[in-house]
Amino acid sequence: MKLYNKLGMIALAVASLTSCAVNDPFDEFMEIGQELPTVSWELGSTLCTAGNDMSFTGKYYSREHNIVRSEVWAAIERKEASTATVKLANISLAYTKTINKTDIARSSQLISSYDHSLAVWDGYEFVLKDKFPTSRTLKTINWNPVEWDEANFQSYFPEGYKDDFKNEVVTMLTKDSLYYSDVRKIYINYDFTAEQFKNAASAAGVEFPTTTELDEKSDLWFTNTEKVVGKYYLQLGADGITREIEVPLDGTGAPEGASLYDVYDSAPWVFCRYSDDKGTILYSVRPQYMPVMKNLLEQITFEEWIYDNANKNYAISFNRSYKLYPTFKVYDDNGKVGYDTEKLEIELN
Repeated sequence: MKLYNKLGMIALAVASLTSCAVNDPFDEFMEIGQELPTVSWELGSTLCTAGNDMSFTGKYYSREHNIVRSEVWAAIERKEASTATVKLANISLAYTKTINKTDIARSSQLISSYDHSLAVWDGYEFVLKDKFPTSRTLKTINWNPVEWDEANFQSYFPEGYKDDFKNEVVTMLTKDSLYYSDVRKIYINYDFTAEQFKNAASAAGVEFPTTTELDEKSDLWFTNTEKVVGKYYLQLGADGITREIEVPLDGTGAPEGASLYDVYDSAPWVFCRYSDDKGTILYSVRPQYMPVMKNLLEQITFEEWIYDNANKNYAISFNRSYKLYPTFKVYDDNGKVGYDTEKLEIELN
């Protein structure tokens, strides 16, 4: 039980901070020393199926005035999670883009009203056992599609999600040599057309094969670490970045005394070389060819990036759920309101 004796100065201070009277429980002002109805309540559960009624027990009394009615008010909180994961076949990149959002879908509003005659005096206070409704529109939504549904995607996911996802994936795959193997696998296994190869090469200003046969593409993207075709040395630039500078096999053009390392025979767009620092052979796409690879990756659709061929579904999900934050209010015949300040919540499903 909670007893509230509000003095005039407190009421005026609260009033000065109030901007939205319809939803503010402190909007009923009082005279000095005025007593409000004393109120407490409890819910039948913290879980409810949207569209069903929620039971409650309210208890109240007033020493100075007659009770007129009681009311249940509630604010609605909405939570959303939008998630998609890269599942393109044969690549190792593990990337998931998740957007979480929590907001107040509706500020506190009247849900149900109860005449005081419905309450029973138990010798100490009035007891009201009743129910209030919840809306079916607040039912939890879980979307995990097997078949693609563009209308649902547009409804559930924020604008620009597809483009943002693709840009982030392509950037990760092409910003350095970390995902060299993935880029190679995509070039070989994805069904790019000859026209796509031609246009990508033309845009980058380089020569590039237009064959679409998987075996031929695999042969074209070759490396032969048994054959050394050149050398390279490391050069620290003014920007603090160390770069690999290629020179002919005889080392012509390298600074005197520079340490030279092997460059191996490979496809024109592959830089295959030995790293003394790593003690192993490294592979990367040559910088002048990376725009070709980026162009090709950008032409893979969002739906293709997230399709899980192993499970025959799309690695995408959307979840929307709601919570109610109810308040029990009791009004006396002088227009004053008492309420329980304990924050209760109901999870809807």
